Amino acid sequence: MISIIETNRLILIILSIGLFISTMEYIKKIQIFSSTGLLSWNVMQLRWENKDHNSFFSPLFKLFNEKGLTVIFGLRCFIILGLIFFPLESTYGWILVGLLGGSLLASSMITFYGSDGSDQMNMLIIITLFLCHLPLGTGSRLATIGLWFIALQTCLSYTVAGIAKLASAEWRASTAIKDVFSTKTYGSQWAALLMKKYPGLNVFLCWNVMIMETLFPLCLILPFNYALVFIIWGFLFHLFTAIIMGLNSFFWAFMAAYPALFFVNYQIQSYLY
Repeated sequence: MISIIETNRLILIILSIGLFISTMEYIKKIQIFSSTGLLSWNVMQLRWENKDHNSFFSPLFKLFNEKGLTVIFGLRCFIILGLIFFPLESTYGWILVGLLGGSLLASSMITFYGSDGSDQMNMLIIITLFLCHLPLGTGSRLATIGLWFIALQTCLSYTVAGIAKLASAEWRASTAIKDVFSTKTYGSQWAALLMKKYPGLNVFLCWNVMIMETLFPLCLILPFNYALVFIIWGFLFHLFTAIIMGLNSFFWAFMAAYPALFFVNYQIQSYLY
């Protein structure tokens, strides 16, 4: 059995690796936050109404430039490194998780146009761990609830995506993956050519994704050997989308939730058998 502490540790390790990589990527391309950059605050602030400029968050607005965001991203890296030495169950570890969430929330105010499901998953996991490990002697019950919440939310994410794909004519016609691979933003020339050369592969992949995403919650209730099929599928799915489509942030964000799936599956199997 994997304990609550070990599960939380695995979640934070995987999450931290992904966040460290994405943060270093932002530091490398920090010029996009300059006054003439793609994510310039001169443009991003148009999202905020005049009253918001006098809100609680308004002092942060002064940091939304190259130098300020370099400081935020640099501090985030130090926070992530600090989590190596302080476990979540310690007061210092809990504070570091809170600061990590705060840094993500702050930067999201200027990167919201480029955010995606991985950013939402990262925040969901961090907020859940933070709230379910309050240093008030709440014991393991709240921590267990937190892991269940992460597992159920992960399954819901897959199922909603699967149902949405089943409702799509392009996915049912087995052209969606080939079309995505043919785009400039998320495409891959060699993958697109492979799909055109082997139409049957495109059919298999489209229906494989639709079915497996829709049925993914079964990984919580099936015996572990069968549940492992969904876990391995999810790992390979995110690995190949990271390689082919460049969505590496999705890989780390969703893999961080997988220890919770193992934990919940074990609890359910222990109850049933």
